[in-house]
Amino acid sequence: MSVRNGLLQTLAFHHVWGHAPTRAEWIGTADVSPDVSREELIRVIDLLHHEGKIVFCFGRYAFDEETILALRKQEASIPRKRRIARQAVRWIASLSSVRFVALCNSTALGHANEESDLDFFIITRAGTLATTRIVATLPYKIFNRRPGGNPSEQDTICLSYYIADSGLDLTSHMLSPDDPYFRYWFLSLLPLYDDGVSDDLWKANSAITSRHPYATIWKTSPDLSVRPRIRLPVFSFAEPMATKIQHKAFPPTIREIMNRDSRVLVTSESLKFHVNDRREQFREQYHVVCRSHGIEYENRI
Repeated sequence: MSVRNGLLQTLAFHHVWGHAPTRAEWIGTADVSPDVSREELIRVIDLLHHEGKIVFCFGRYAFDEETILALRKQEASIPRKRRIARQAVRWIASLSSVRFVALCNSTALGHANEESDLDFFIITRAGTLATTRIVATLPYKIFNRRPGGNPSEQDTICLSYYIADSGLDLTSHMLSPDDPYFRYWFLSLLPLYDDGVSDDLWKANSAITSRHPYATIWKTSPDLSVRPRIRLPVFSFAEPMATKIQHKAFPPTIREIMNRDSRVLVTSESLKFHVNDRREQFREQYHVVCRSHGIEYENRI
């Protein structure tokens, strides 16, 4: 694959999920060969801009200016959303079983609609997955702060993706033969709490990171990171009972599709409840954008 095509492939996916990357973000997520130098990437980006293939304004790149302007309108809600996210993580990270909490999706990227949920990805100590989920979600269930509980509520807390530290390889969670949404989602995680397990998570997912040679491991920002003052005990001996309670409470939609594919996973190492999973639609839209711009793409992990 040429450097030009790889960069355009990357921009095509960012276009699909409504993001206009900065130069650093574009290079950091570039789907190119590891033999390509950073200088070559910069040269080709500048050439694409000079040729009028892409636009550059407000420090961001896109196929059209409208994408960048729409993104800037959404940026206004980010300070509020991240402030609320930190409040949520103070609670979640106070549980001794929690090792990592990251914001996902549009809020992690720095732009979100006013009505967007706050989506989190959580890593727990092995043997505490179901127990952690029940305790972590309890206050949001009581106060009706979960998605769908109150349609008019802003900034609801979505705790729908947990993994155990014994199952850090997420390859089986991906669509086959390629899952562009999952790859870019993984790279864009924004950690708010991390006890160091992110190093192992990054290494365990080399199948993803190898496609993006200039991607760098996530870093917790001093302005956003959370340091819990207390750690509430979560015991593994409660896990069998918590698992039974959890299964009993599952709605029919979860029971019908769990473990049939990667939308809903219920195992001892992963709890993933993305019933309305749109990854296939994103993949199709990505292919449409690629074709419309004459960009070749490969279906591979």
